[in-house]
Amino acid sequence: MRFGRIAGLTSVVVLIFGMTSVRQSAAAACAPPSGFRDTPHPVIAPSEQLIAHTEEVLIDRPLSVVSDAMNKPLNQVLRGSDSLPGVSGDFMLTEGEFGAPGSRHIVCLSDGGSVEEESLQREETANSAHFRYIVWNYQTPKARPIAYGVGEFRSIEIDASHTRVTWTYSFRLKEGEFPGNLGALGRFLFRVGFLDRSYAAMMRGVLNGYKASAEQKPARSQAVPAHSGGR
Repeated sequence: MRFGRIAGLTSVVVLIFGMTSVRQSAAAACAPPSGFRDTPHPVIAPSEQLIAHTEEVLIDRPLSVVSDAMNKPLNQVLRGSDSLPGVSGDFMLTEGEFGAPGSRHIVCLSDGGSVEEESLQREETANSAHFRYIVWNYQTPKARPIAYGVGEFRSIEIDASHTRVTWTYSFRLKEGEFPGNLGALGRFLFRVGFLDRSYAAMMRGVLNGYKASAEQKPARSQAVPAHSGGR
């Protein structure tokens, strides 16, 4: 079964665009930014130093159908809006497709910016799927206060007809930039001013889109396993 690809961004959201695992068809338009240096991803800080938000949705279909419905390229999930850029393509930094732990790529945005994303974990069983990834190296002024973002998708088939999909996104702020330079107060301001509002709305929109897509499909799907995983 396939565990689809998802990702996200908004004003500061571009930072989060590491969310996916199915290779994008628009890759030809994407290339590393000028002066790009591929370095190891940042060391992930303890959870108490991150600012996290979780959204979940219950889908009236088994995991195989949900995974099949989630198997979409980023440019079909995040097409952009007046306030948020969309995805224009990706450029692989490692061999093969994106999804396996350790695979990395650049995700290009419709506003001319880009981010780097690496798959950290990917596991699938008969009744669950888990994908965790990190996004950093933001090439856009809109993400200036962000050091990196960590995304995590968990899909669990709770019975033969229902699957719960949970998406958590955690951000690490730069300590030398506002609002990160305000410590706990800065993290609070970032949460209430951005993460729990515009970003949360984007996350709900993505999950509800997958719900609608899955519930349009027959209750039983003969999904063919994909070669790559995703959000």
